[in-house]
Amino acid sequence: MEEDDDEPHGHITSLAVQREYRRLGLAQKLMNQTARAMVEVYNCRYVSLHVRVSNRAAYHLYSVVLQFKTTETEPKYYADGEDAYAMRRDLVEWAKEEGITPPHPEKFNKADRKQRRQGRQIASS
Repeated sequence: MEEDDDEPHGHITSLAVQREYRRLGLAQKLMNQTARAMVEVYNCRYVSLHVRVSNRAAYHLYSVVLQFKTTETEPKYYADGEDAYAMRRDLVEWAKEEGITPPHPEKFNKADRKQRRQGRQIASS
């Protein structure tokens, strides 16, 4: 997945919860605390990750619970040849909803204003 290197972002490489502690909301809490730190410390505007196409539980967590969007399917991403969903979560809207203040709000919200202006330009065309 090609990512915009000009835009501060994070990437999750691995997340695991021991079997007997699953379905207690721990993964959601870990992901939200990680996202909070990404915003508060690094001014990250989004976070990305990959998930195995066969991992329905993880896909549900990311897409439904945490509101990640699938950006593409990457063929043979894993060493065993399995495909992966490339996923991305917008942290700008999430941070606003959670009342999280980034260290540089002017840069954090800059692209958001630019996107709104572009949307108005397209709508008025």
